[in-house]
Amino acid sequence: MRLIRKIIQILGGIFTSADFTYTGTYTWVDDGSGKWRLKFLTSGTFTPKKTVTIDLFIVSGGSGGRTGVANSYAGGGGAGGYTGTWTSIQLAINQAYPVVIGGGGAENTGGGTSSFNTSYSKSGGTVNATNMRKGGDGGSGGGGADNGNGGSNGSAGATSNLDGGTGQGTTTYEFGDSSLTLYAGGGGAGGGQYSYSGAGGEGGAGGGAHGGAHSGGNGASAAANTGGGGGGGGSDDDSSVGSGGSGGSGIVVIRNHRAA
Repeated sequence: MRLIRKIIQILGGIFTSADFTYTGTYTWVDDGSGKWRLKFLTSGTFTPKKTVTIDLFIVSGGSGGRTGVANSYAGGGGAGGYTGTWTSIQLAINQAYPVVIGGGGAENTGGGTSSFNTSYSKSGGTVNATNMRKGGDGGSGGGGADNGNGGSNGSAGATSNLDGGTGQGTTTYEFGDSSLTLYAGGGGAGGGQYSYSGAGGEGGAGGGAHGGAHSGGNGASAAANTGGGGGGGGSDDDSSVGSGGSGGSGIVVIRNHRAA
């Protein structure tokens, strides 16, 4: 079997970690039997040294959590970034393909767009434009103040005193495969005056960050390359308010094309 694989590789049938260049940071994953995944962690240019057919998975940047509102509700949780999967894309030999990794949004700010070759892209998670206390909309929704938990795997954020944000309604697992990494969890809302308690909402599985505690705690920031939403800032019945946490940057993943 090893001899057969080696012959196929020599004849150009297997794409390996030596068969491309990338100007940014990446991780190569060997899934065995000639199968592989390539995770782009920062923006750059991908150039294959041979023709290859790929599947593509994109996660945009998560939005930042909202600031707490003094003498009122806490801030809503940021949304996870939107995700998308495309299959059977042919890439040409020595063709340069730009890759953009969307940044996580700062406090009160939406996440950045992630893309591959400009033809394939997903926009970042959003913040509510009119109400700081509501969760953001995105891949998974942010939790609603006070103490609402962030959504996960495409679901809406939990509604507390204010509505949680809307999720995309489809899975945010890498390539839709639950055995792989889950991305784009929504951020938890802060704890606030109207509950007079609470450690803040939990971040949704897949990178969502925790909300800030009652008494003006700051929301946590989501980790890089998760597309998670930032946690909302806490509030209190005095002037104490917490800042919202930043969203997590997105990620772009390609793999050898695999039949459904």
